[in-house]
Amino acid sequence: MSYILEALKKSDAERKRGEVPTLGDAPQAPAATPDTGAKSWVWLVAGGFGVAAVAGIATTLLMGGEDAAPSPPALTPPPAAHVAQAQPEPRPQLEPAPEPEPAPAPEAVTAREPVPEPVPVPVAKPAPKPAPVPAPVPTQTPAPMPAPQEVRVLSTKTAPAQTDETAETKVTALADMVVDEPTPAPAPIVKEAAQTKAQPKVKPKPKPKPKPSARATLPKLRNAAAYVDRAWGSMDKGLYAQAIDDLDRAVALEPNFADAWFAHGWANEKNGDERAAIQDYSRTIDTKPDHAFALFSRGFLNLYGGNTRGAVVDFVRTQGVATDDSLRLYSRLWLYLSRSRAGQDAPARLQEDAAREGLAQWPGPLVLHFLGTMDEGAVVTAIENGPKAGLQERRATGYFFLGISKLEAKNRPRARAYFEKALATGAVQFRQYDAAGRELERLDR
Repeated sequence: MSYILEALKKSDAERKRGEVPTLGDAPQAPAATPDTGAKSWVWLVAGGFGVAAVAGIATTLLMGGEDAAPSPPALTPPPAAHVAQAQPEPRPQLEPAPEPEPAPAPEAVTAREPVPEPVPVPVAKPAPKPAPVPAPVPTQTPAPMPAPQEVRVLSTKTAPAQTDETAETKVTALADMVVDEPTPAPAPIVKEAAQTKAQPKVKPKPKPKPKPSARATLPKLRNAAAYVDRAWGSMDKGLYAQAIDDLDRAVALEPNFADAWFAHGWANEKNGDERAAIQDYSRTIDTKPDHAFALFSRGFLNLYGGNTRGAVVDFVRTQGVATDDSLRLYSRLWLYLSRSRAGQDAPARLQEDAAREGLAQWPGPLVLHFLGTMDEGAVVTAIENGPKAGLQERRATGYFFLGISKLEAKNRPRARAYFEKALATGAVQFRQYDAAGRELERLDR
């Protein structure tokens, strides 16, 4: 019986652990009297089968099965009283519990990191400085601190990666430092803003207004001669375009007015239109063939325009019609230069022409110098020691032709010096002044 009791105790313990009814829940039957040995064996066999049945039922319930395993057939049915005592009380059927879902693998649980809470943005208010962190702090370079926006962006990006309290303390301290010490706005931005504001205040430069036309501003005159006189006054002031306008009116009134055409040519020459000036001088000569100044002027432009033979013809004609002694002597000097550059025997022809001239007055000394009878020093003395009334003319013409003489002698530096002296006189009314500038241009080529 001790074996049966121990078996029942074990079954009761298993029932309590697995919450399965066992034989221990049934009322205990009175102990059998040991008067017969057959009953004892029957109880022993029945008890063994009972224990096996209870163990099978408990195992089935623990394994999750719903259908109980079939009990083995009893070899010998026990008495009714004992069977009633051994069978458990009928238990109400429980609905099968839903199978639990499989738990996730331990690795998945450990691999999933907790989502950190968002770091609050620091507020610009005084806060106690955190305790110094033992971690090494990188030394700051002398470069200027970046703008607060850049620091905040950097701290927002690095905050999720730093999960410990030390990293959060660093971020908060850095943000507090930026808030407590604001930096001024970058200088380029302020400069651009200032320039943008200042631009509307700058007024654009007004475009130069065209000069009023002479026809609109100058009154009409009574005849062509009056227009010519007013044109020469305009040229003295450098108003060559205005002079051309008056001369257009003059030739419109009198188409064969030679002096008007000559003045028209002079205005075009000074205004830079030498081709038109040659045409005007030719029209003057056609109208008045003995117009010495028109012949002399056209010869000058032909010489520096490359038409040396045309220049020789014009200066020869000038000598034949010139009534002014000074103009005739100047034409001989220009004829000498034109023949020299045209490849003719200039010194011999000059000797013939000068035999009929009195060379005592200016520019006689220059003719004598080219003939070889007066040296350079004597010419300079004649320039500087003559009457003061013609000093500017003597310097402008004298230094120019001395420069031509030095060019023929292949002394280019000395020739340049004389041409520069001629320009220094400022005698723009003489052709030698203009010629000195042209000769300097030839030297620079």
